[in-house]
Amino acid sequence: MVSLLVWAGSAAAVGWLLLAGRGGAAVAAAPWLAAAALLVYLTQWQPRLIVGADGFDVVNGLRRHRIPFAAVDDVEVRYTVTVKAAGKRYVSWGAPTPPSAFGAGFEQARDWKERPFGMLPSNERMGQSPTPGGRDAIVRAWQDARQASGTGGSGWSSADRTVVSEWNVPMLALGLLLAGWCLVSVLF
Repeated sequence: MVSLLVWAGSAAAVGWLLLAGRGGAAVAAAPWLAAAALLVYLTQWQPRLIVGADGFDVVNGLRRHRIPFAAVDDVEVRYTVTVKAAGKRYVSWGAPTPPSAFGAGFEQARDWKERPFGMLPSNERMGQSPTPGGRDAIVRAWQDARQASGTGGSGWSSADRTVVSEWNVPMLALGLLLAGWCLVSVLF
């Protein structure tokens, strides 16, 4: 949602300047607004965690990591998903997160002051809705792959344990072009 607002705001700002007859200001602002839009795209829109049949794809900004299930040592699901594989940690920026307080059912506990003392909650959440299944599906996919190997994951060959990391070359090139455009707008 933030991405869409930044993109729409950037386009509206350049359009507004052009309609106001301030073409020079629009040309000066356009590279900076485009750079902000790219930054928001790389940090808010593009990051994702893909659970495939043979492993995880962790896409973060300018990097993509293909992690086969055979290479995974541990999966930690907290406020981000961290896949520990081949002696490294791969944190997914775009994986499902825990529900907020309102998503967990706290909006139903508005009338605590009117309740008798014996009905106040201790450590349990009152009216807690079930947690979304996205986080559980991540761990379940890894556990299912370990079970399918028949040996709890120790029977995979070393060729199956290779993590492939690669740069997002088109986004790097676009970022360099935008940096050059920003530099030109400052110098001229």
